[in-house]
This record gives sequence, C-alpha cells and structure tokens, in this order.
Amino acid sequence: MPQVEPNILGALMEAAKNAVSCEAIAVVLAVADIDTTTAGAQQRDALLTALRLRPLRTGKAQSSKERLTSQAELTADQLEMWSAFADAVSSPLIRARLHHLLLDCGHGRKYDRACSADLGYLDAAALLLAVPELVLGLRGATECLRWARDLTWSFNQKDLKQRVTEDMGSLVERVLDSSEDEPEIVKSLLEELGKERYGITDFAERAACRDADDVHARVGFLKLLLREGAAGPRRTDIETQIVSALLDAAEADVNAGFRRHLLLTEAATEARNMGLPELRVRAEMALQQTDPDSLGWTRIRRELVIPREFFDAARAHIDAAEDLRDALWRTTEDAHPAMREDADDACQYEGLLRIPRTHINTAGPVQVTPPVDADDNHAVELQVRVLDALGIFTADQLDHIQERFVPDEAELIGALAHDTVLPGPRARTPAHAFRYFWLGELDAAACVALPQVEQILRQLLRHRTPFVSVAQGRTPGTVEQLGGLIRSMPAAGYPEAWSRALELLLTDPDRGMNLRNDICHGLIDTPPKHRVALILQAALFLLSYAHGHRTPAPLAQPAPEQAR
Repeated sequence: MPQVEPNILGALMEAAKNAVSCEAIAVVLAVADIDTTTAGAQQRDALLTALRLRPLRTGKAQSSKERLTSQAELTADQLEMWSAFADAVSSPLIRARLHHLLLDCGHGRKYDRACSADLGYLDAAALLLAVPELVLGLRGATECLRWARDLTWSFNQKDLKQRVTEDMGSLVERVLDSSEDEPEIVKSLLEELGKERYGITDFAERAACRDADDVHARVGFLKLLLREGAAGPRRTDIETQIVSALLDAAEADVNAGFRRHLLLTEAATEARNMGLPELRVRAEMALQQTDPDSLGWTRIRRELVIPREFFDAARAHIDAAEDLRDALWRTTEDAHPAMREDADDACQYEGLLRIPRTHINTAGPVQVTPPVDADDNHAVELQVRVLDALGIFTADQLDHIQERFVPDEAELIGALAHDTVLPGPRARTPAHAFRYFWLGELDAAACVALPQVEQILRQLLRHRTPFVSVAQGRTPGTVEQLGGLIRSMPAAGYPEAWSRALELLLTDPDRGMNLRNDICHGLIDTPPKHRVALILQAALFLLSYAHGHRTPAPLAQPAPEQAR
C-alpha cells in the first residue's frame, strides 16, 4: 500500500472543512497550492477522480465491465491510493465515498467496505446538518442517509438498519419543524422509509398540509398515503383530495396557459383511474372550455415564397387544355409526388426526430401521444407541407381556369357530370362549390364540396371493394365512412400515393390537416383558400377516373382454388 503524503492529506482535510459535498471538496483541492513530489501529484489526481465519481446505486460488487463509474479506466495503483487514504482521513464524508467506490470496484472484503461506508455516511449526515448553508446541508445529509440505507439493505446489516431508519425519521421531523420548505427532501426520505415499512402516515399528512400551496408536492405526499394501504372511505377521501388539488390549482389562475392544461389533463386522468366520475366530468368540462389561444404559446410563421416561374408553368399547363373539362383534369396530374414510395425525399430524414410527440386537439384540447415507432416523423411533416404548397398552385390554376373559360353553371355541370358516378342533377352541387370558390365564399365552397368527395368515392368503389356489412343477429349492419373508404383505395386498384394524400388532407386527426372533420364539425374558422382548392382538387381527381381520364390498376384475380 502506498505511503500517504502528509501535505496531500492536510490539503484534503482543509478542503473538507464545512464542505457540503465531495464535489465541493474536489473544487477546493484542485486549486490548492501544494508543493508536491511526483508521488504526491499522483495521489492528488487519484483523490480528485474519487471525489468526482458517483458510486453505483447498489452496494453489491459489480463485474469488471460494470465497475467503471466514468469513462476513465481505473488502475490498480489508484485503488491502492484510495484504500490508503480511506484509512487515513478524518472526514467521514470522504471516508464513506472512498470505501463505497472501493466496494463498487471489488477491492477488499465487500462486507467490511460496506460497513465502513455505512458508518461514514451516518457520521457525515450528522455533520452536514451543522454546516452554515442549511439547505445544502439538508440535501447532503439526505443523500448520505439514502446511500446508507441502500448499503444496509444490500448487505443485510441488521445492526445498522435501525440507526439508519431512526436518523431518517429524525431528519424528516427536523425538516417539517423548520422554516425551510424542502418538500423534495421530505418526499425522498419518506419513500426510503416506506420501503422499510416505517410508519410514515403522520409525516405524509403533515407534509401534505404544510405544502398545500405546492400542488405537485401535495399530490406526491397524498399518493404516499395511498401506498400506505389506505382502504375504504379513507382511500376515497385521499383520492378526492388528489384530484381536487389538481383542479383547484388549475382554476386558481385561468391565465396559467399550458400549465393549466397539463393540470386539468392530469386531474381528468387521475379521476378516471380512481373511479371519480363527477370530478372527471368537472375536469373534462374545464378542458372543453380551453382554446388554443389560452395556452400561452407563441406562433412563429414563415411565409412561403414561391418563385413566379413556377406559377407561370402551372398556368401554361392550363393554357394547353382543349376545353373546360380537360383544364379541370390537368389540375390533378401527378399532384402528390411526395406521397410515392419511391420519392427521393420520402426517407431522407428516416430516424430524425423519431420521438414521441404530444398533439393537441384544438376542440378539447385532448393530448394524444403516439408510440415511439409510430409513423410520426419528419417524412410525414414533409408530405403535409408538400400538400400545402401544391394547394397554392392548385388555387392559382383554378383561378386561371375561371379567367380563361368564365364557366357558367351549365358548363360546369356538363364538365363534371357522369351518368353513373355523378348524374346531371347531382353534378349541380359540386358545380356550386366551384362557383362559391371563385366568388371568394370559401366556407360555402368547402362545406358543399366535402360531402361530394365522399359520395363520388363511394360510387367509384361500389363495384371494386366491399364497404357495407350486413346485420348479423343483434349486430346492426354498417357502412364504411370516408376514412375507411380512403384506406380501401389501394386494394381497389387506385394509387396508394393519392390514398395517403387524401387521408392526410381529410381524415388524419393526428398528423394531417383533418379538413373533413374540422370543417364539418365547426372546429376551425374559415380554411385558407389553398386548402379549399385541395378539396376541390380531390373531387376532380376522383371524377377523372369516372370519365376515363385515368384508370385504376386491375384487381388481382383469385387463384382457381380460391375461386372454387
């Protein structure tokens, strides 16, 4: 074992005076002016390494791969230096840290190391409560007692368990009686005491009353009471207090923004889990009255500037049309390349920002957190942005069609009508949608066009895929709605790219525009012009199949065995 350098030991003890943590000791020791030899410098470096490392959260010795507590590989010489100083220092905090690290590294007898570390932590906790920095001392003492409890539990040190438990209880009593409000310290100690089946009911009740103004602290202490095994009316009363505390905190300041929304959401969740329907309704009613503007968010918008030559090219495409019908179909040609599986940009950002996100339904709001592996990534955001950009071109093309042809109602009906999918009398309705669009009545255009998109799609799929289920016994029959119709398009031979585009445009509530639901249910104000243009374009795209402008892929024929 190496000889301890007296000047290094003296500097270490000087740095330990009134220190509240090993990290604070390391800061002082690192800048201490010491005349040292090479051996002394090595010892100081070894001590600095030990003071800056954190022991493992268990007292059991680890395998060689798990022994490292930093990126640096510990050498045998360093371990020997730690062992020499662990026997020489008078500071219980340093002694506990060195013995604990040696235990983690498997140096020496495990039980002896654990006992030495335990005693050091217990003595250090008492000294830390006397330092001038009261709050820092409380936190340091709490950490020491938690380390001690961890070691006594891991090595079944029955003679020290009682002392650790009593010291924790005394510290909780001291904090609750002091003027310093430290709910986190009390909560962490009570959690440790609860593991030892120590009666914490009185402590938790006092802490919940003391921290009544801190909703999160109060809820935390009330939940500790539930863990103590409260049952019957007592349990119901505590659960009611938890939900009521969250609701009262949310309603105390209606201008709290997103914090209020989080409190109401937590209250609704807790009320649901605890079986408190009246409080759940109260929370949901408050959520229902929340609007996006009250959340306190700052919206950052950046105007999309598209070069004029792109608009010129889009208009030239319309100018090449032979008649009104041809011009209308030209607005739908390959309009959604970003949706194709072979699109260059589709997987460009694969894995980027692939994290759970929270979506706010602006009608609620109601939080929805998709799983990590959900298709909620930058590629989907890119597709929605492409839809928006293409809507701008489509709106300009539709305006140019009106400028060039100036179609009246009869001409529009003639261009849109189809004997089977959209007979003349019914074609008058989408014709009105186009006329509303050109008059600037965007709400009317969207509300008129949206049901027609579903009706046209239903007629197209009627002979290619089933969307009606018959009644069976007491189970009533059903008819597939717009979302299901869109998802069945690929199986019926229609492009998967357009199915995805229509889903993002009309029915996807999490990542898409969800225009069908938002507009038809009155959840948004007047939609922007380019998005209304996308709705009209969707109707034109579907009609282009009915008129033979494009044809769906042939359906796969069943094998002879399947046909029989």
